[in-house]
Amino acid sequence: MKTEDAKDIFESGMECSQAIFTAFSGKYGLDTDSALKFSTGLSAGMCCGGVCGAVSAAVLVIGLKHGHTKPEDVATKNTCIGKVREFLSAFEERNEGRIHCRDILDCDIFTPEGLRKATDEELFTTVCTDMVVKAATILEEQGY
Repeated sequence: MKTEDAKDIFESGMECSQAIFTAFSGKYGLDTDSALKFSTGLSAGMCCGGVCGAVSAAVLVIGLKHGHTKPEDVATKNTCIGKVREFLSAFEERNEGRIHCRDILDCDIFTPEGLRKATDEELFTTVCTDMVVKAATILEEQGY
């Protein structure tokens, strides 16, 4: 089960984005080292509290399956966009409309105060683990 794989990868010390992308990308031909490297910079909302790294990595997984490779392939591009929107809608529905790291954690981990709150309240091991599980579960439900 990919959800358990993603959770295990995250709990081993890797980033949320790495956990999602690595757990799913092998099915689409990417090796583990490349997947880990490729997805590192998406963690913690692209390292600025933006869109959750687990969500960003899920979008990349969707692209691996549905992305287009030719500019004239508008139908495939539109399919991918639709699949991304479907994933985002499901994630937001299960997460009270929150999709950004700073909103999910209710703090900005890129400030000393926010990082202290996240660390003191163990948000990285509770909330972030939950986000990895939610993103992976949705991907599995949607056939990735």
